[in-house]
Amino acid sequence: MPIVKVGRSRQVTIPKKLFEELQLKEGDYVEVELERDQLILTPKELIDRDKAQAELFELISRIRERNNDVSPEGVEAALQEALEEVRAARRR
Repeated sequence: MPIVKVGRSRQVTIPKKLFEELQLKEGDYVEVELERDQLILTPKELIDRDKAQAELFELISRIRERNNDVSPEGVEAALQEALEEVRAARRR
């Protein structure tokens, strides 16, 4: 595991090999979390809130249309499944 030095303004350089493996590019965002005594960096993509909300409502509408004959509980389950698919797609 590479060792890096904390620089000015608390900056840390991500080793090139790891940077490339994560397919990061300059200007990308990462989430920083503290887990026990380790920092966890997770690549993140920022999206426009209005666009995300519009896409979510469109997704909900399509699910309701496709599941018109399904019970409300069934629609809820389908919605949860679709949301998980969206989250998984964003992680890739």
